[in-house]
Amino acid sequence: MKKILFGALLAAMATGANANDQLDSLSYEIPEVQVAAKYISPVSIGGETMQMRRMPQSVSVVNPTRIKEMNITTIDQAMQQVTGVTVIANDNMRSQYRSRGYSMSIMTDGMPAYNSLALSQQFDLSFFEQVEVLRGVSSILQGVPDGQSLGGVINLVKKKTHKDWALVTSANMGSWNNVRAEIDLNAPLTSDGRLRSRWVVFLNNRDFFYERSSMYKNGAYGVIDWDATRTTQLSLSYAYQHAYGDVLYNGLPALRATKEDQSRNHLPVDRTFNPTPDWDNTEWETQELMLSLNQQITDMWSVKAKSGMRWQHQENKYASAGTVTAADSSSNYLRGYNNEYLPRFVSAVDVTGKFILFDRVQRVFVGANYENFVDDKQYLSAYYMVKFGNPFQVPDFEVPYNMLNKSKMRVRQSGVYGQLRLALLDNLNVQVGTRMSSVTASLYDFNNNVWNEAISEKYKFTPFAGITYDPVDAMTMYASYSSIFVPQTERKEDGSMLDPRTGHQAEVGVKSEFWNGKLAMNGALFYLLDDGRAYRVNPAANAYVNGGRVENKGAEIEINAFPYKGLELSTSYTYLDTKITKSSSGDEGLAFSPIEPKHSFKFFAAWRFENGLSLGANLMAYSTSYASVLTPERSQPSYALLNAFVSYDMKNNVSLYLNCNNITDQVYYSRVGGNGDFFGDPRNVMLGVRCAF
Repeated sequence: MKKILFGALLAAMATGANANDQLDSLSYEIPEVQVAAKYISPVSIGGETMQMRRMPQSVSVVNPTRIKEMNITTIDQAMQQVTGVTVIANDNMRSQYRSRGYSMSIMTDGMPAYNSLALSQQFDLSFFEQVEVLRGVSSILQGVPDGQSLGGVINLVKKKTHKDWALVTSANMGSWNNVRAEIDLNAPLTSDGRLRSRWVVFLNNRDFFYERSSMYKNGAYGVIDWDATRTTQLSLSYAYQHAYGDVLYNGLPALRATKEDQSRNHLPVDRTFNPTPDWDNTEWETQELMLSLNQQITDMWSVKAKSGMRWQHQENKYASAGTVTAADSSSNYLRGYNNEYLPRFVSAVDVTGKFILFDRVQRVFVGANYENFVDDKQYLSAYYMVKFGNPFQVPDFEVPYNMLNKSKMRVRQSGVYGQLRLALLDNLNVQVGTRMSSVTASLYDFNNNVWNEAISEKYKFTPFAGITYDPVDAMTMYASYSSIFVPQTERKEDGSMLDPRTGHQAEVGVKSEFWNGKLAMNGALFYLLDDGRAYRVNPAANAYVNGGRVENKGAEIEINAFPYKGLELSTSYTYLDTKITKSSSGDEGLAFSPIEPKHSFKFFAAWRFENGLSLGANLMAYSTSYASVLTPERSQPSYALLNAFVSYDMKNNVSLYLNCNNITDQVYYSRVGGNGDFFGDPRNVMLGVRCAF
């Protein structure tokens, strides 16, 4: 693999003098999509901007047009539109996103994060231009995953500047006192536009359909771009967000008959009931500073360097209800306090280039990245038994700040990666690449003031290979292979660390565009093997071997059509089968990720009239999901949600929006299990206005 990459670089240097002259005549041109150009966007998730059809993996994008037209205001709403993705609330301030049996990793402008940011509060959607989603293992892009984040990558692309003055303001008001306002200003700072800026400010205050809970969130994002020379661009950005949640909602506890009962059932209460006491509160503060350099070396070679810091602080005082015992109506509440600092430093350097080989233009992408992440926490917790049903019976407590428990973890990861994209024939392309990753995780010993290494894996390779073939101009068939490497913390009988989990994902599919983009159809079959998982060999001892195995497989189909002027139809179907094929926990043959539905169907329709009026509907249907395969009685049966929207672009740059979600007022759980069962939103509406100047 390395010989191929270095050989390609040597060939590039040897042909560089004449490459520019040959480039125009030899480039493979992607057919231009005329009709659907506003709705089918290129993506940058693969290291450089390219059409989704050229990527031998499953990729979706929620682009600016869709975000504006549907008045999407949260990342949760955006991810609900994506094929094969399940959105699961952690609480009413955070969510996780799952695909193909695992959580998904979250990146900002292509910068990976070790723990995927899944347990952190995300920045507001107003800071971002579009949301790009790659489903499945991403062995080159992702870096070292945290053990759960093998479901794919979500790349949040921040808003960029342009050379013209522009001001967009918006205001929304909806159910449960949901009030939101945004200002988005693009301001050139010099007359020639070489120095320009963009500024975003938002405010969002809201209550929820469950009792007494509210959230107050505000933030600002600013970016300054400078074209220092014709070939050099510098960018500096800063983002800040503050969020405060009052009476945080973690969901409803399960119900059992007696303390000896191993079954778990849904609690028979109204969906507006909130078991959290009034003194519960959570506060998040997030800041991020990023500096980037784009340097065009020649017409065909460029370098991108990015470096940044993210500071995140969470403080919460909480009370979470435990399983309710029907015999005496008791619930053991976990009361606690948590004060956590999460500083993160990231940097990356990427080189992209084109060169001539086999009388064709070839492409290469190489880079390196480094991350230093610290989780510094002070905390305490204790249980308190009460008679369930009146959260006001759960007493408040004074935090003993001088007696808090302490923990500190540091993770350092680095990687060198490269990918070669070879055009062997006009209709045959091969992609080969690999990543060499290293990671160390250390725990701080407060007694001796030293760091003790808990995980150390160095120079681990995760290769990737893909091929695309166009049997006709309108169709691309592809196949790809991605390898898996996941460190583990369990230990063997001799006390040494378990070897990392290994495995791979294999995917085959087809992507097609007919009638100048009026009809696009994508289909994929995938198989994911997660091997060498921790397997306990001695129930009496805490000793493991690399014996566990998970196998996930499935299919995805997407169809986008523009059958008539102004009419767009989009539908997708996902089949997912996750299975534990070897385990020491008595669950062999059962579903690995029962919280994700085996079948999911999504449909979107929009009719855009020439007078500026747009009408749309969105249907999402899911099969049964379970809290646990060991307690299948706690489940969410199959259900469907119907949403609709109306928007009107007036002649004076004013747009009006009306969204109605869950029109049929379906009662359902958006999450079962975990911290608690989470009811989904009842019927709700949102009215918005946007003004552009």
